[in-house]
Amino acid sequence: MRRISWLPVVAIVAGLCVGCANPSRESEADELRTEVAGLPGVTAAQLDYGEPVPLQSGSVVMKVEMSGQATADQVVTVVETAYRAFSSTHQDEEADLSVRAGPTTVALRSFEPEASPAAVSDAVRTGLLAAPASGSVAIDLTTDDVPKGNHVAGTYLVALPDGSTFADIPELLDSLAAQQPDGGQIGWGGTAADGTLLSFDHGFPPAQLVGRWESMQRPDAPVAMRALEDGALFVEARPTARYDVTDPADRRALDRITHPQVRALGDGEWVYTLIGPRGGYLAEIDRFICAPASEGPYDDQLEAWVTARLGPCQAS
Repeated sequence: MRRISWLPVVAIVAGLCVGCANPSRESEADELRTEVAGLPGVTAAQLDYGEPVPLQSGSVVMKVEMSGQATADQVVTVVETAYRAFSSTHQDEEADLSVRAGPTTVALRSFEPEASPAAVSDAVRTGLLAAPASGSVAIDLTTDDVPKGNHVAGTYLVALPDGSTFADIPELLDSLAAQQPDGGQIGWGGTAADGTLLSFDHGFPPAQLVGRWESMQRPDAPVAMRALEDGALFVEARPTARYDVTDPADRRALDRITHPQVRALGDGEWVYTLIGPRGGYLAEIDRFICAPASEGPYDDQLEAWVTARLGPCQAS
């Protein structure tokens, strides 16, 4: 009987598997890091490159530190330089850029982008110029799977200076809306020094949402709300005092905080998280995907009250 050798077949299959991987762009990535590191205002640039493997693209993760006195033009130049490489040399690779210039930050994600470098630069500049005197802005952008408009989406979160409160945020957003009548695909938000925050994922928060958020505010438990255009709400309340939930008086005090805030959320899809002064979870009620609670010490009591008022959670 004739014996069949499998060696050529194995070699062919192995060759095909090697061919499945995209070519390495590590040297080009290192050139990008060197170029960005030499730009005005940059104090440090770090880049980690992930080699492509069969059925998985390469990846670029770049972190840039800039002087706190860096100008808007300098920050825009850094982002545009990186994005030009992301949208050409690294077009088919997952790319993430993070830039910090003092308290201001820029994050950009890219994979097979359609946005032009000019569109990305304009989006970054718009966010930078929105920061008030002594304030800052967190710019979070993506060009990954953004089929409409200029193919740039994300959020601007504008931080007000020390001494600001939740009452200053609506005025901030109104003034920004007057300057940017078309919010486009990028959402806007504001945050104050008292820990309050309101953001919307597409354009500016509508008046009804602003009023709802204002009604939830308490000096002893400021609220941060992130709202989606489809109506989902993600809320964090942070009591400023410590509470012992095993003490009946402390439990009643938490009830006085949480019940009005949850009433303001009402029906619909939302997640309400109660976080203590040290960052520990006191409770989390998920009416969005109806996930199990965080097992905080106040979970069972608050969940029972919410269920009695709104009925069992039913994920859509």
